[in-house]
Amino acid sequence: MTEEENVSYGVYSPLILSLLLFGIILCFILYLIANDLVVRYVFTVIVIALAIIIGLLFYESTTPLRVKKSTLLVEFAQPRENSLMLDVGTGRGLVAISLAKACKKCKVIGIDTWSPFCLSGVSGNTMEHAEENTKIEGVAHKIKFQQADARKLPFDDNTFDLVACHDVIDTLLIGRDEALAEIYRVTKKGGKFVFSTALPKYVLVKKLSKLGFKRFQSMRLSIKEGGTTYVLCRK
Repeated sequence: MTEEENVSYGVYSPLILSLLLFGIILCFILYLIANDLVVRYVFTVIVIALAIIIGLLFYESTTPLRVKKSTLLVEFAQPRENSLMLDVGTGRGLVAISLAKACKKCKVIGIDTWSPFCLSGVSGNTMEHAEENTKIEGVAHKIKFQQADARKLPFDDNTFDLVACHDVIDTLLIGRDEALAEIYRVTKKGGKFVFSTALPKYVLVKKLSKLGFKRFQSMRLSIKEGGTTYVLCRK
């Protein structure tokens, strides 16, 4: 088995997948005991919808697609040599690894809470798995991981040349504004912030503009590539 075959970035939202599977099983049981044809039809539609959602989550979780999305994000951000970069919500380290591979000389810090109770996290979401992936990919010497909350970053003002946040901002239902303010604080003057979002981009652009970010650029991926939007801005 090759090193690439050993790399694992987990499955998206394992808790949500478990709940969806439970929903399918429950609907199937109710379908079997229901006598009314209309009720059976409703349960059939629900099961099909849940199955489609599960299929989409598994498709989003495939390593080749996730690596491609991460690579596109980094190419869009265009990190420079000798940069100090931050990956917020690093998970198993995919974006941190992509950033480290993009430059011969750089330093990347990946932070996460690595909470096992995060509905939108990935399976096996631990610092140990992230560190193992960096060793397999040959970039462990460029990357450091530490446990931290995006809403209270343990770094000085104006520290990072580039901050990346992939598939994280949308999931911060509580404290999103605080996280964005913290990202602005730790980004260097003239530094860049790149992130992905499935939300209408103007929602976040307006918030970031008020903080002081400027020179916004965006790139929309195709449905086949994940259908998300990448946004790049500068401090």
